[in-house]
Amino acid sequence: MEKILVAIEQRPNYYRGQLLLEDDFKAEQNYHVDARLHHNLYLHDWGVVRGLTVLRDGHTSLIINPGVAIDAAGHEIMLERAQQVSVAGFGSKELVHIGLRYEEAVGAERSASALQQRLQFHVVITIAKPSEDGTGLTLARVQLDDQGRVDEQTIDYSHTKYARLVAPGSITATELHASLKTGWLRVPFRPTPMVEGPEEGTEEGLPAFLVGVTEARSPNPRGQGERDNGAAGTMAIPIPPNVKSVTRLRIAGLENQGEIYLRLFVGGWNRARGEHIRKIILDETIPSARPFFQEYTITDTGLDPEYNTLALWLKGTRKTAVSLIAVEFVY
Repeated sequence: MEKILVAIEQRPNYYRGQLLLEDDFKAEQNYHVDARLHHNLYLHDWGVVRGLTVLRDGHTSLIINPGVAIDAAGHEIMLERAQQVSVAGFGSKELVHIGLRYEEAVGAERSASALQQRLQFHVVITIAKPSEDGTGLTLARVQLDDQGRVDEQTIDYSHTKYARLVAPGSITATELHASLKTGWLRVPFRPTPMVEGPEEGTEEGLPAFLVGVTEARSPNPRGQGERDNGAAGTMAIPIPPNVKSVTRLRIAGLENQGEIYLRLFVGGWNRARGEHIRKIILDETIPSARPFFQEYTITDTGLDPEYNTLALWLKGTRKTAVSLIAVEFVY
């Protein structure tokens, strides 16, 4: 086996009797600081985490509420108390950016023995024109009126970036909790007319469903003594992205005066073989009931997340009304 080593980071490795200099302690601190910045950026996201809203406080003043943010470099910015800022120095109808910036500076703290140096961390509040650099993380944009005053209605957050729970792409369906990998797709029954059954030539003259806003019903007989022939139709069932299996189907409605025949089909394309896919994964008969509700477990659950489709064929032999089609998918 061949190994290729690529150095990515280093930190001090202490041992008994080692002479430690300031560079050793700085290296250890830098290691932990860099690790935290990388964690904030690559496992989470940058932007406003919470709070930091901007409110009008007077004709030429604003209040920035307490809150937390992460800047584009991964630094954590915390504003523990509300801060008042003034825009009195700006002219009429000017657009003003209110922002926050993280800064480090070396400060002096005198002790009884010596002058000790300490790094101090600051939150810098910036009030600037859009053309000025160094505004940092934008909290809000404020459009002043023709007298250079603040109008509550012109405080704009459309350019404010908000941090998400995780960085884009860091979590995929496989990392989701089990409770988030399963869900029901619920749709009204919206069948397309199908004059023949699932096999060509098996049936002819099947009436089409009458589709309403919330349910689909078989048509009423035209004459008083005419037989109710029910209705038949097929509908596509959307498959959410990246879904790999279908496990259950539910169907419910107010009318089933005869029998309901249903088949759930997996279709699509077999790319490897270059051929059409047509597979029945559910074939059931619902006995007469008013109203009716049925749930079926699917044993042949696998779905190709790129090339499979799903469709339902349904026939009611007498008066039929269907209100709900629901399919359970698993990522």
